Amino acid sequence: MKRTFSISLFILVVFALLVSACGTEATPTAEPTQAVVEPTEAPAAAPTEVPAEAPAPTEAPVAEPVTIRALIRPDEGGNVAKYAAQFEQETGNKVAVDFVGWAEIHDKTVTTLASGGGGYDIVFIPSANVVEFASGGWFEPIDDVIPADQRDQWLQTVLDLYTYEGSLIANPWYSGGAHMAYNKDILTAAGVDPASIKTWDDFMNACKTIKETGAAEFCFSPSAKYPGEFYYNVGSIVAAMGGEFFDADGNPVFQDDGMTLKAFQLMKDGIDNGYFDPAGVALDDYETLIEFGTGKTAFLLDSTWSVTNANRNPDVSQILDKVGYILIPGEGSQTSGGYLYAGGLGILKTSENKEVAKQFLQYLTQEEAQKQHAIDGANMPTRVALFKDAEFPPQFTWFEEWRRSLATATQEVMTATKTPEEAVQWLVDETNRLKAQ
Repeated sequence: MKRTFSISLFILVVFALLVSACGTEATPTAEPTQAVVEPTEAPAAAPTEVPAEAPAPTEAPVAEPVTIRALIRPDEGGNVAKYAAQFEQETGNKVAVDFVGWAEIHDKTVTTLASGGGGYDIVFIPSANVVEFASGGWFEPIDDVIPADQRDQWLQTVLDLYTYEGSLIANPWYSGGAHMAYNKDILTAAGVDPASIKTWDDFMNACKTIKETGAAEFCFSPSAKYPGEFYYNVGSIVAAMGGEFFDADGNPVFQDDGMTLKAFQLMKDGIDNGYFDPAGVALDDYETLIEFGTGKTAFLLDSTWSVTNANRNPDVSQILDKVGYILIPGEGSQTSGGYLYAGGLGILKTSENKEVAKQFLQYLTQEEAQKQHAIDGANMPTRVALFKDAEFPPQFTWFEEWRRSLATATQEVMTATKTPEEAVQWLVDETNRLKAQ
């Protein structure tokens, strides 16, 4: 069950140049209904009477503006705010958004769903949590938001990802993947040619040179803390090596191909040799971005959003315009790889404003908004077929807890609590335990 991709970051820029912006499409509204008054003919011989006053035409009632509430992560705050303001101006309906960070949004969402929706109309659904969230029956099917005759305009793999038991339960909002960035000044100072880094052995040799020359305090900082560990550390390292974690039924297979063991050994060697920052054991992917942005580390393995903002966002980086990009190193005949991710927006069944919520989903994911999101938010769109044969991580109800277990295993390798071999076996046992629940 192959789930890797080989893709460079410039595809984001290509998309911005190639996709033409389309104007906002007004949502069709029903014509006002007026009562038709038939003319009455009086008999010719009848005396003339004062005609009764005809009733005034009846107009369809004008809907009162409503306020819809959304629970979304903050990284897309600027994009959401911009199009929410335009939506309010054009429709009169208000959009109130609660932004919750990555570290808390999963638990906040679970609590919200279990408590009956918390008054929210729209809830953000990460690709890793589709089955977990959808299996509770909390989300309204929204197949009418993307009609069948329009589905070829969307990335099919993302549509499939957000389809649960035959129904679309979220409108695909963005997609992205893992990438490797480097600090140009550090590699130049160390005399390391980024084009020479093709495999993880090449990467470790580069780290050795960087340490010996003192070009940077550390070569790399692993994002070993949940939730970044899977997508932006060991998960993508294993995928880049050509490894797999599960078969189609969710059975663990990572103990067989040796790639997870190699990834854990890489973590251990990096710490033991002083190449990797040991503080990474407690850092997530946003925190390693901040560290990279200070110039402390030479390389960053992170999301589309993070590696792009490292090069151009002064709020998170001090090394603007000094960031380059390479493919995540591979292994043997495997050139590169990584896991794709996506973000979607679903409507709760408890929403009292479903139609307005659907209108906002369509508004926020129209071509113009997706193009702007790709440029400003540094995430890929879901409307253009930029990926071919792209697959996402396997979806099981226990996948979120498994990601936490992977983070624990990595952290224990980095702190020498477990050997790489012990960590692999423990993770196999954890996988079987979670699968059996």
